Amino acid sequence: MKKTALLLCALMLLSLLAACGKKVEYRTDVAVSNLCGTVETDMDRSSLAEMNSGYLSGAMHLDPSMFADYVVKINAYGVNIDEYGIFKARSDEEVADVKEAVEGYLQLRRDAWMDEYMPEEKPKLEKAEIKVCGRYVIYVIMSDEARQTAFTNFEKMLTVK
Repeated sequence: MKKTALLLCALMLLSLLAACGKKVEYRTDVAVSNLCGTVETDMDRSSLAEMNSGYLSGAMHLDPSMFADYVVKINAYGVNIDEYGIFKARSDEEVADVKEAVEGYLQLRRDAWMDEYMPEEKPKLEKAEIKVCGRYVIYVIMSDEARQTAFTNFEKMLTVK
């Protein structure tokens, strides 16, 4: 009898905890260009250049038509490999496809890396990450600190309060 009562209490406690867990909601109305400033907080913005659709389809092997909106910025002066891209999926159902495409791009970069070329920058590429917030997908190739700041600010700006 005591075991049954304890089990019942445990189940009730678990259901209360599950009910308290609030699902995070993300905005869908933010222009990708408006997210750039918050992502670039810990970066040297003066060295970043925005890439066009030709760069996406050529160098990145991405089809720009699969995105509702996007921005890709890379270091244009060759002193580091800092880079990020933000992509907005056209629908909730297409988010997984966008994430998979971005993962493919990061793998392409890793596979093409030449160890002789700026070896001190390789850890940034090895630790490059992707984050998904609703319909938005971001990848970041930066230092650990800058990457975490970018992800934190990105999520804060998209989270419905």
